[in-house]
Amino acid sequence: EMRRQLTATLGSVNEADEALNLLLTHLVNAGFGEHRQGRLRDFLVRGLRSAARARLNEIPEDQRAQSRLDELMVDAQEWIKFWREGLLERAWRSLERLEHAKPEVPVFSVLHSATANPQATPEMLVVQIATDNGIQTDAATIRATLPEARAVFAQLVADEVAETLESPSGDQVKEEIQRLGLSRAFNGISVEADS
Repeated sequence: EMRRQLTATLGSVNEADEALNLLLTHLVNAGFGEHRQGRLRDFLVRGLRSAARARLNEIPEDQRAQSRLDELMVDAQEWIKFWREGLLERAWRSLERLEHAKPEVPVFSVLHSATANPQATPEMLVVQIATDNGIQTDAATIRATLPEARAVFAQLVADEVAETLESPSGDQVKEEIQRLGLSRAFNGISVEADS
C-alpha cells in the first residue's frame, strides 16, 4: 500500500522502492533495536498492533467487526509468511533490474523459469524463456547462467534480510534467514553480510 502510494506520487516503481528504502533506513537509524533483537519486522508488527488496537478502541464495541488482533504477533506464522514474501518479492525485482541492466545475462528469466519448473531441462527452459519473455538463448547459456543466477539471488535475499536487522552480522543474517524459512535459496551458497 505504501509502495503503491509512493509509486503514484513519484511516478516510478524504482523511485518508490528507493523512498521505502530511505524510510527503512530511517527506522533503523531511529533505533528499533530496543525491540527484541533489533529486527524491523518486530518493530513494525508492534506498530501495526498498536495502530489496530487504537482504531478498534475508537469504534463502539457493538459496531466492531470480528478482530484478528491476537493473530498479529511477532512470531505468528501469518506475519512471518507475509514478511518472507515481501523480502522475496523485493529480491526478485532486484534480480529483474539486474537483467534489464545486462540483458545478455538473463539471470532473472533463467532463474524464474527454472524455479517455476524445477524438473525442466535446459532445452525446455530455452523454449519457455523464449515463449514467456521473448528472450532467445540456448541450453549452454542456461547451464552457465543458472548457478550464477542462484548465487546472485541468494545474495539479494541476504542483502534484503540484512537491511531489516539493526546491526547485522553474518550469523544474525543466517539466523534470520532460517527463522523466515528462506534457507532453500542458499543451498550450497555461503551467506555473508556486511557489518
